[in-house]
Amino acid sequence: MLSPHTLLLTLILPLIFSLVTPSSAMSLSRYTAPVPAAATVVETREQLNEVVRKNAHTVLHDQDGGYMLKDESGAVVAVAADSLCPELDRAFAEVEAKEAEMKLAGDSTEKAEEGEEQGDVHRRDLEKVQDADRPLRCSHPRCFNSALCLSYTDCHVCTRYNHCI
Repeated sequence: MLSPHTLLLTLILPLIFSLVTPSSAMSLSRYTAPVPAAATVVETREQLNEVVRKNAHTVLHDQDGGYMLKDESGAVVAVAADSLCPELDRAFAEVEAKEAEMKLAGDSTEKAEEGEEQGDVHRRDLEKVQDADRPLRCSHPRCFNSALCLSYTDCHVCTRYNHCI
């Protein structure tokens, strides 16, 4: 007769392990390279925002088929699970479309207005876009935090690394 402790080890723990392990492994199936073991796996936008609150100077990168939140040194702090990636795909596509639209609008404005420097026209167009919904969005195009952004203006990550969050 098996003792209760042995019964637990031989029957119940393998069952629990088999239920937990496949779901964890399948939640990162989009990644083409191994995900660092120390990285937090986030399943929802709220969880991602919570990790960003705890790690203020991080940047979200689309890398290896998924999304990795990295700190200033490049260390991976968190990765997006497969359930979150489609939402981030849409958000990144929206940002890229807006950037392309603003670039096209800037190019046509530059051609129409002679004598002005390229940076001045682009800055004015960007300010027009930002003024319309300034309370709702961060000034950085890749910021997914909206009102939670701790670096709304003069972000040292952007100025130091020449890469907006």
